[in-house]
Amino acid sequence: MTVTQNSDSAIRITNALQEANRQRAAGRPDLAERTCREILAAYPEQVAALNFLALLVRDRGDLAQAEALFRRGIEMAPGEANLHNNYGNLQRRLGDLAGAEASLRKAIRLKATYPEAYLNLGVVLGDLGRHEEAVAALRRATVQRPGYADALMHIGVQLREMGKNEEALRSYDAALAAQPAHFAAHYNRGDVLVALARFDDALPAFDTALRLNPASTEARYARANTLARTGRHEEALETYRQVIETAPEFLPAHQEYNALAWTMGREDLNFTSFAIARSKLGDMPDLLLQEAEQRLRFKDGAAAEQLLQQARERAPERVDLLNALGRAISAQGRFEESVDVLQDAAYRQAGSADYQRDLAIALLRANRPAEAMRALERALTQAPHDQLLLAFLTLAYRELGDSRLAGLVDHEKYVRVYDLPPPVGFADANSYNNELAEELMRLHTRKVEPFDQSLRGGTQTMGDLFDDRSRAIAQLKVSIDAAVADYAASLPDDPANPVAARKSSVFEYTGSWSCRLRTGGFHDNHVHHKGWISSAYYAALPEATKDKSAQQGWLKFGESNIALSERDRPEQLVQPTVGKLVLFPSYYWHGTVPFASNDARMTVAFDVVPKPAAKN
Repeated sequence: MTVTQNSDSAIRITNALQEANRQRAAGRPDLAERTCREILAAYPEQVAALNFLALLVRDRGDLAQAEALFRRGIEMAPGEANLHNNYGNLQRRLGDLAGAEASLRKAIRLKATYPEAYLNLGVVLGDLGRHEEAVAALRRATVQRPGYADALMHIGVQLREMGKNEEALRSYDAALAAQPAHFAAHYNRGDVLVALARFDDALPAFDTALRLNPASTEARYARANTLARTGRHEEALETYRQVIETAPEFLPAHQEYNALAWTMGREDLNFTSFAIARSKLGDMPDLLLQEAEQRLRFKDGAAAEQLLQQARERAPERVDLLNALGRAISAQGRFEESVDVLQDAAYRQAGSADYQRDLAIALLRANRPAEAMRALERALTQAPHDQLLLAFLTLAYRELGDSRLAGLVDHEKYVRVYDLPPPVGFADANSYNNELAEELMRLHTRKVEPFDQSLRGGTQTMGDLFDDRSRAIAQLKVSIDAAVADYAASLPDDPANPVAARKSSVFEYTGSWSCRLRTGGFHDNHVHHKGWISSAYYAALPEATKDKSAQQGWLKFGESNIALSERDRPEQLVQPTVGKLVLFPSYYWHGTVPFASNDARMTVAFDVVPKPAAKN
């Protein structure tokens, strides 16, 4: 339509903007944009049309042009609150959170009653990690607009970030009371119910979210994860497959699908998800990389190398592909060749501690420990608490005979054993651990071990074990809390030691699980990269562990998983007994001796880190 200047211009502009709104609502934003541009061609100072045009341009992804339009509008009408509000939202999308906060606060100064601006400000403050302030802004929005479902939903998001899951659930419920068909509230309600280990309640929340938005990849993926946690493995596998069929580029679904299929004993499904995705998308580098990473976990370096070479043909500039290629070459024993590739990756991505670590591992395997040591020390300046870096540094020091090893590894001082007494209500340790073993056995629903863990010849529970509310597991955590507190308090005041330097009276668990080993089972030598203090608690043991000469099923410390020189041997062994808890630094190399018995070896393990100060 053409808008001309005449005495009825105000009416014509109003009608034209209404028409643009109808066009947008009808799914024709192109027509709406054309209408706005026609208005502005006739009336260049028409701020409402300029604002609407900026929103349309933003929605089709041209953020730079949208920013220029908003800036032009603000110059023309600096007192228009909605321009500052909309510009603040755009700044958030552009990653300028400080600018977004300033714009939104300006909008609120110009228009005190502006619930949408308070909502947007709350979201930005949450992005900045200022969750308390975010909740305050969002609550202000609900005061100005009672029953404001979007604000109530976002209050739940912020409370969830603060770990206040019960409060978050109440906020999501309030949002749904105000707007029962609120997709995000149902989805996030499911998420917080999972965090509360209320899996059977979470599933209906995800189901409702999917009815409201059947195309949501995230909701379907969350449903699949929850099905897996409840032991409904076949349904979970099918739901992951649905995600892969509809969103083949969604990499987390590939990871979980393949991990679940493997632990279900479905070897026939290995790598099939990647074939599905590649049939739809072609040889997409991200898919090739993820398949290569999985093949590396299966120790198939040759297949991984071939996939990575294909990926690099399509994206030769990507350093992550180069790094993975170096690791694939190393996995085949071509250590010197892998060093050259990994050096190139580490040089190109000098700020990556992970790439320095991968280079150091190749250098160690190529018998170049001095160079490995230098790479690890460089990386530790970037990531001083990285447990893998510390673990490999101990190997470099040991290979070099460096006296600094003693400052990093002292098994006598830092490996501590606790005999946990039975909790109140149990006659003795045997009756308690028998009940604990039964509760743990109920959670071992998979057939084989995860392919990306150290476990060999057994099974591992999924999710966080300490989320389980069974009596014996809950009481075990109480006993473990006390032991970890004692271990932390007993650490020396030694800022040079990586464990003692992080001494703290408050801590949190980054993971907890149970392992069940069958005859012939063991743990490969490994470290716990997500921890500070790690563990092993023994709930049930085979008779074979009692033989002190054979040392079957014993916990060993000091031997790595990369088979270096004759110095790379176990330095200490700990005999397991039922009711014993062993605590040790997470970067200490440890594994288990295989055993032969018809009885299972059942353990509980966890990682602990110092708890960070709460954010305001």
